[in-house]
Amino acid sequence: MPVWVRGNIDSGIFIVLNHGGPGGCGTAQSIFEGWPGNGKFEQTSPLQVLENDYAVVYWDQRHSGMSTGKADPNDSQIEDFGEDLSLVIRELRTRYKVQHLFLIGTSWGHTVAMSYLTRIDGWEGYQAGVDGYIIYKGNNEQDTAYQAARPRIIEFANQEIVAGRDTAYWEAALQFYERPHPGPSDFPIIDEYSNRAMQVSYPLPARIWAHVKASFFSPYNGWACYFNNKKTNEAEEFLERVATDTSMRPLLPRLSLPVLLIYGAKDLIAPVEVGQSIYQGISTPESQKTLLILPNSRHGAEGNDVLLMQIAIKDFIDQTLVVEK
Repeated sequence: MPVWVRGNIDSGIFIVLNHGGPGGCGTAQSIFEGWPGNGKFEQTSPLQVLENDYAVVYWDQRHSGMSTGKADPNDSQIEDFGEDLSLVIRELRTRYKVQHLFLIGTSWGHTVAMSYLTRIDGWEGYQAGVDGYIIYKGNNEQDTAYQAARPRIIEFANQEIVAGRDTAYWEAALQFYERPHPGPSDFPIIDEYSNRAMQVSYPLPARIWAHVKASFFSPYNGWACYFNNKKTNEAEEFLERVATDTSMRPLLPRLSLPVLLIYGAKDLIAPVEVGQSIYQGISTPESQKTLLILPNSRHGAEGNDVLLMQIAIKDFIDQTLVVEK
């Protein structure tokens, strides 16, 4: 599992970024935004600016990014990702003078971070060693996101039908959303409907070019990332396990450290309601948790919201460390 430490290492403040997916790539996040909220791949990750003040740790999860080995995704449990994160942090503390440690969980990466903080053996000690946790468009239960996005997608579908745009497609979407709960194999189509309703697309040529450029100008290997992503997304047992898991919900009260939650107001992949549910479920005192809603963003910070998020993260880290002193 490759780990790339970049930025201001001398600060002693290390931020471990847990990438999305499953099947995403942390290494790529250090170069460009893997799944930008606006669908434009030519922009750097909005989290890259953190390297100016802190050390940012990008790592590729098992059978993701540039990771190697023979790990079978269908054998992977959610606990395994938390255990892997514990190995990354242990190695980080061995190699560097880590004075303060923060985690960022992006999308699926929130599940990875929560496994480490609340689930695996020794979670109490692991959580005690983390100064703060930043949840960026994170989701730990697919049905919650489905229920929150459902009425908004239905409304958009009806608008498109009235306007005569892609009528057959959106009529099929309405039939799909008649079901009160999704099935294990429904999530690829849910992502498609959500992205269409958010009016965002990820053109294949732009995606390929972003990965090719990154492969030339960094240690990143786009081919390895592609084949790992393909392997993960073809692992039906693993994806079904992820899609139907609800075990994180009762563990939310275990989380009691300072938390910053960041969600896009227009996000249909991880709607604001997901962030509100997590905010209410954790045990962090009110004075130490903040829910930031980015007013103009979908599944990732966009436009002026990028600076808003960057300032909020820096303020959260600085204020957390002041309170500790």
